[in-house]
Amino acid sequence: MSRRVIRMLDPVLQSRAVEKLVFVGVRALASGASRLPPAEGLRRLLRLEGELLERVDWLAIQLDGGIHAKHRLIRYHDFFIGNVNAGERILDIGCGKGELAHDLATRGGARVTGIDFNPTVLEFARSHFRVDGLTFVQADALTWEPDHDYDVVVLSNVLEHIAPRVDLLRRLSEKTGASRVLIRVPSRERDWLVPLREELGLAHFSDPTHETEYTVEQLRRELADAGLEMVELEQRWGELWTVAEPAGASEAGVILGR
Repeated sequence: MSRRVIRMLDPVLQSRAVEKLVFVGVRALASGASRLPPAEGLRRLLRLEGELLERVDWLAIQLDGGIHAKHRLIRYHDFFIGNVNAGERILDIGCGKGELAHDLATRGGARVTGIDFNPTVLEFARSHFRVDGLTFVQADALTWEPDHDYDVVVLSNVLEHIAPRVDLLRRLSEKTGASRVLIRVPSRERDWLVPLREELGLAHFSDPTHETEYTVEQLRRELADAGLEMVELEQRWGELWTVAEPAGASEAGVILGR
């Protein structure tokens, strides 16, 4: 069933009677899939799961008035806020609707510039998050030229959308002079269904716009290729959260007595 047809049927599907029929239909599909050869049955059920999860994701955004419930539930903002200091200049690349940038400014006490190329999400950010020390700029991070240095660069669920990731990391490090890069990316090893989907020839990334999804070693290698090193790593909620620094910065700090 196409997404267009599903949208047309939405008002009808809100009926409790129809909802029960839908559940019966889903159970019938599941039962039918179990009678197929295992690989084909799995493909059918995993495609259905993908459609359902897409709808769950959309409703999770509506639940909190346009802000995805994951911001509240998994509290990943705390990782970023815990790695910045009050008064620091933060560059939030791919800031989206500005939820994290706002917290960095209000809870972290930082001066934050959020950049994104999408004018629609920036309109939301500017209308919902108006505080001192927070600025939003429409720009492409691959070409944007900062007009001053930054202490920290934030890339929260951004790298996986970029093809020239190493080039972007190297450019940001050189152009901003940042001492820390804080990164959050999806883990390729978050669930056994990921390699199963790939084996069955199905889409296996958590978002169709992703260029990649990460193992720890892939992330470490890309950072190293960009002249950065991973100094801290957390694995939570199927994601990798890491603090990276310019290569050799830790040793230099020890030598200088920092």
